[in-house]
Amino acid sequence: MKEPESFDERLALCLARAGTGQATAFEEFYDATVGHARALARRMVNAADVPDLLADAYFAAWRQAARFDPQRGSAVAWLLMMVRSRALDLLRHQRSQRTFAAGDELPDVPSGAPDPSEQLWQQQAGSRLHGALATLSSNERWVLGLAYFRDLSHTDIAQSTGLPLGSVKSLINRAQAKLRRQLVC
Repeated sequence: MKEPESFDERLALCLARAGTGQATAFEEFYDATVGHARALARRMVNAADVPDLLADAYFAAWRQAARFDPQRGSAVAWLLMMVRSRALDLLRHQRSQRTFAAGDELPDVPSGAPDPSEQLWQQQAGSRLHGALATLSSNERWVLGLAYFRDLSHTDIAQSTGLPLGSVKSLINRAQAKLRRQLVC
């Protein structure tokens, strides 16, 4: 009788299957590793930044799943490296943002620099989108991500996730309606 696979072997297998587009395999990887990723993220960044950081890290893991090489290390270490890298990027970005106290002189802005009001609008729109996406269920986010980021058709999503085509269509329509309600001014 064969002994059960180790935790690392199971995760490597999930990533190998996810690399071929099997969404359910990536969901299994997510469920098994999210506690580790969240613990690291909480140690590195503010609690308010953890959900976005994890979303970015897992999205990168999904896109790069086919590149994972179990000979180079464990799947958890691979994921945690992504979480750490994104956390350091965020911390560097936050550190580079300079706040001015009342009375401080503003630096000269080159004429080709982007308009600060446009930058503020883009940042707020991104925050609203992240907030709206957080209201979706994991299945709704998942199929919406496959449709928009992987550019898969409803039929392709149904085949890769194993969900019935009608369920895929319903999930996408419901997710779009929720986002519309959240983002309409």
